[in-house]
Amino acid sequence: MTTNLVFFGLLLIAALRVAPTYFEYLTVKDMVRRAVVEQPVSGETVPQLKNRLAALLVTNQVRGIEIDDIAIYPERGVIVIDARYETRFPLFWILDGVMQFDDLVFETTPVGRS
Repeated sequence: MTTNLVFFGLLLIAALRVAPTYFEYLTVKDMVRRAVVEQPVSGETVPQLKNRLAALLVTNQVRGIEIDDIAIYPERGVIVIDARYETRFPLFWILDGVMQFDDLVFETTPVGRS
């Protein structure tokens, strides 16, 4: 009985430490996807997109990734947004948790197409 309570307590603590980081990742993923899908101008430039993403990061109070950590570059007639990142957080005593988010690469629609 005591062992089960200790195990459940440790599991609960781990879930409470992981959840904010995961929810922030979901916010970043949604934000970058919206920035790509809802392009206000079909010929948006890299600096314009970077400014728009920076404003979205501030508006959504994202702390795990900065605008300088997001690579935005033109390639093959589209703008590529590479927002992959890794975050570390304290888990237990001397143990840290690490989460890698590698599915945050998006491309805008080519100019002249919808």
